[in-house]
Amino acid sequence: MRNIDRICIIGAGNMGGAIAGGLIKNGTVRPDNITVTARTQATLDRLSAAYPGIRTSSDNAVAAEGSDLVIIAVKPWQAEDVAKEIRPHADYSRCTIASVVAGVSFGEWTGWLRKDGDEVPALMRIIPNTAIALGQSTTFIASCRVSDGIREEVCGMFGRMGTVLEVKEEMMAAGTALASCGIAYALKYIDAAISGGVRTGFTEKEARQIVLGTMKGALALLDAGGTMPQQEIDKVTTPGGYTAKGLAAMEENGFSEAVLQGLLKSM
Repeated sequence: MRNIDRICIIGAGNMGGAIAGGLIKNGTVRPDNITVTARTQATLDRLSAAYPGIRTSSDNAVAAEGSDLVIIAVKPWQAEDVAKEIRPHADYSRCTIASVVAGVSFGEWTGWLRKDGDEVPALMRIIPNTAIALGQSTTFIASCRVSDGIREEVCGMFGRMGTVLEVKEEMMAAGTALASCGIAYALKYIDAAISGGVRTGFTEKEARQIVLGTMKGALALLDAGGTMPQQEIDKVTTPGGYTAKGLAAMEENGFSEAVLQGLLKSM
């Protein structure tokens, strides 16, 4: 039995739009059961053109009314205003509110959404990454006052758009750094490697092809063997050889420490 039929996504930017598209593309939700909101008509028109039948609105309160799942995908500094805007219109007896906003805690959401009479909603925090648009996200989900049925249904929805890890709220910051911010960090290495390829004589197009192919090969090795990266590194690293010299130079220039510090600063 489905608990969630009508979904509202507040904030149709890169992430909100990608979630809407992913839900529609994999057949999880019919377009006419999703309402997305945005501040500009141009954004709404773009979504309507990409996903015929999807409902759009510039009124967050109206969009939230009657929804079973409200996904808030706005900037952190907009979160409190959005919460207070939808609070009188969301029916907490049927509606779960899910935040895709990094760094905003369940305690903050509960305070902003509390109604007279101490009524508070079921809450979820969901942190995907931009690969959700391709069904390849690594998504972290934490729950607060959510029934098992709703939790399983939401995890199933996002599981069809990649990999889902259910975690306690205190792990959301680490998950954000490792997977949400982390996708940019992985791309940063690829960008640096492509630039290095150009400096060593390849065209940019050739270097891109080489680096992307090499990354796919590296991931395939890990997937096929269930190994950790160092195990595969050891297989191709001969003492005193070119790979060993290159790895040593990277470490001398702070490669691993730079990655660690980047992760820590993202939390």
